[in-house]
Amino acid sequence: MENHSGHSSHDPPEGYSPGGHATLGGLSVDADGLRLVPTDTRFVPGEPFDWSFKIVTSNGDVVTKFDEAHGQRSHLIVVRRDLTRFQHLHPTLDSDGTWRVKDFTLPDPGVYRAFVDLVVDGRPMTLGFDLFASGTMNVASRPDSSQRATTDGYDVELRTDDLLAGKSIKVAFDISRDGEPVSRLDPYLGALGHLVALREGDLAYLHVHPEETSPDSGRVEFGANFPTSGRYRLFLQSKPDGTLITTPHDIRIGS
Repeated sequence: MENHSGHSSHDPPEGYSPGGHATLGGLSVDADGLRLVPTDTRFVPGEPFDWSFKIVTSNGDVVTKFDEAHGQRSHLIVVRRDLTRFQHLHPTLDSDGTWRVKDFTLPDPGVYRAFVDLVVDGRPMTLGFDLFASGTMNVASRPDSSQRATTDGYDVELRTDDLLAGKSIKVAFDISRDGEPVSRLDPYLGALGHLVALREGDLAYLHVHPEETSPDSGRVEFGANFPTSGRYRLFLQSKPDGTLITTPHDIRIGS
């Protein structure tokens, strides 16, 4: 799954574009005649729970076969509605079509948005729905723009072209440690990085993967197309020196 130097060894399913989605997803619990049905949507903060969900057709039949995309048959992204507490999980699939997440946890009180990336019969889709963790939510403040982030001793700096809606742009991240570019970026999900972009307000979802760069360059590049103006939060996941890190970055897209 993660033995590649840059890109996945399999072609992406129809509908996935190396330049990123020009449309935003994750705004509905159903799409293309399919609907996501979770067992639970309310949780006690910090308490692990064996959670599950199914994908059903308009006739109520449970879907049991899914295509692989980016090394997995499903990607579950969970983030609180103030765009913090990011999680990226990979549920396991039972033969009866039940997707399971063992020890699933919402860490703090608040309303969370969950996104499930799936491919059914060659059709990629992102379904979105809300989850609730009881208690009073303390909203985290965020800057209007934050291009630099630090985690686990790594500095990650965002570099972009003109940030304009509806325009194909390059989004690059330079990853360094102790002031020097990292000399090794290991693959993550069949590529050198993974990027999720969420639009502030409705948490509409963009999901892109990187363009080809050298694993020893310390840089991950993405082609993206943000269809509307506004503020977005980007979550970059990468593996410098084999360590999986996640860094948040805030940008404003102009019209």
